[in-house]
Amino acid sequence: MQRIQLNGVEVNIEASENYIQINDISDENLTRIWSDIKAQYPGYELALCFRDVPVPTNALLAIGAEILDDCLAMRVWQDSYKPCNSLDVVPLEKADFAEFAALHDKLHPAPVMYWTSQRLLNAWDKWRIFVVWDGGKIIGYTMMLIALRDEAQGEIFVVEAESQDHCKALISAATGCAFAIGKSEVLFMVDRDGHHEYEATEAVGFRKTGFYMGYAVWKV
Repeated sequence: MQRIQLNGVEVNIEASENYIQINDISDENLTRIWSDIKAQYPGYELALCFRDVPVPTNALLAIGAEILDDCLAMRVWQDSYKPCNSLDVVPLEKADFAEFAALHDKLHPAPVMYWTSQRLLNAWDKWRIFVVWDGGKIIGYTMMLIALRDEAQGEIFVVEAESQDHCKALISAATGCAFAIGKSEVLFMVDRDGHHEYEATEAVGFRKTGFYMGYAVWKV
């Protein structure tokens, strides 16, 4: 993405995707630049992300933003990590990507999920994906982004698992991978209603450190 200043506010633009992302903007600034966004980027999708900051509820309501994510920030460090090894969990091979893609896009269709299978494939080196196979089919997986602005951090984006044991094992595999390649912490934004994932992260050593909220305007 290209980072630009729009009337004094940092905005991330992906022109090829008609996509704008703004992080941690205040009520005042969002109200102030909304007319600029509409004038310069009509038809674009706008994503607004907030981590541990006041959420500009009034401005979001005024622009018709829809809430997508209401999550708890869970973090783990190497000294608190509790491995949960499982022979069922293996790294996804690129040769098996089509099998993974079919499941991922079914469970997380665009535009709700920005990271579609095609975008993941285009950014293959930025991700580590782990899967669980059963009967020749992928029945569970997790995705971890390793190319972040904070180079010391890895971030788990999605965990899909049929059982609590597989959920815990997938989270553990991604976390162990992050530490093995030199990351010092792993972040996972767990849905506030995701008790299954919350308990699994705690079992692997994660603890709650904050929150994340995401909103979207599908078409500016």
